[in-house]
Amino acid sequence: MTFFNYLIRKIIAHYAGFSLTDLLRQVKLGVWCYGAMLLLSCPVWVVAGEDPFAELTFRAGFFIKSFPDFSLEDAEISVKLLAEELGKDVGIKTSVTIYDDIRVMRNDFEQGKINFVVSSTLSLTTDFDQALFADGFRLVVNSDYKDQILVLARKSAQTSFKSLKGKRLVLAKFDPMTDLVIDYLSWKNFKQGYLSSFLQEPREKKAHQLILKLFFSQADVTCVYFNAYQVAIELNPQLADKLAIVEQIGGVPPGAGLFHVKTPKEFRQRVIEQALKLSDKPRGQQLLQLFNAEQVIQVTVDEFLSVKRLYQDWKQITHEP
Repeated sequence: MTFFNYLIRKIIAHYAGFSLTDLLRQVKLGVWCYGAMLLLSCPVWVVAGEDPFAELTFRAGFFIKSFPDFSLEDAEISVKLLAEELGKDVGIKTSVTIYDDIRVMRNDFEQGKINFVVSSTLSLTTDFDQALFADGFRLVVNSDYKDQILVLARKSAQTSFKSLKGKRLVLAKFDPMTDLVIDYLSWKNFKQGYLSSFLQEPREKKAHQLILKLFFSQADVTCVYFNAYQVAIELNPQLADKLAIVEQIGGVPPGAGLFHVKTPKEFRQRVIEQALKLSDKPRGQQLLQLFNAEQVIQVTVDEFLSVKRLYQDWKQITHEP
């Protein structure tokens, strides 16, 4: 006997003593309840079947702890506002979510709540599944040294990295790449990390403040991107007479933005094409200025292999698992 036949027999046995009127009333109630259950369950079926990556909106996540020159307030007011207004101008619905926890941003990226992540290249290559990335773009200066990190010190007759051991080190509050470089060089030269190799000065929020602290003898050594050093020299040429470049490591882009691989290719290309034209728009120029950049270039995650190699070298020299 099938389950259906069994069910019919139970129903007949249950209602055997009922009048026709009562039986019809019970049937109507059953039909109403069944219909209500269907209606309530339908939205669940629809939601479960939706693909968040199919939605053609530009949903960017911005990791605030990747960039030294932005506070949470700066990002919320400037980056978020300008990016969303730019999207409106070119007909692409845009939203920007600011994150201070990389794990939360990674989870939202994997789930499709956001389809584009902006972070340091170190974070992009070590905190995310590389198979999830498609192409993207980044903001750069027109310079052969745009991806070069410098170790700066106050100029003296015997200025070398090894001569700086025990000196006062000042770093940016949030700049993962320069932290990695100074730690790697410390292990390479002193067989210990930078926390043990230097006297630690309070961290500064912005890169240009690091250079000024050296100039005014409030610190002895720092680590910044070439672009920050170049801007500081242009604003105050006297800095060049007081500071020396002790070490430099190239091929380490500071940050970028990458799409999720499930984002439709045609939509990705549409967004990237508009991003490449940022310098042609007043609001785009404002956004470039915020990042001290001059243009936008298209990138893929494969272009950050040098960052991954540096990270692997650091792990090997520090014996990190």
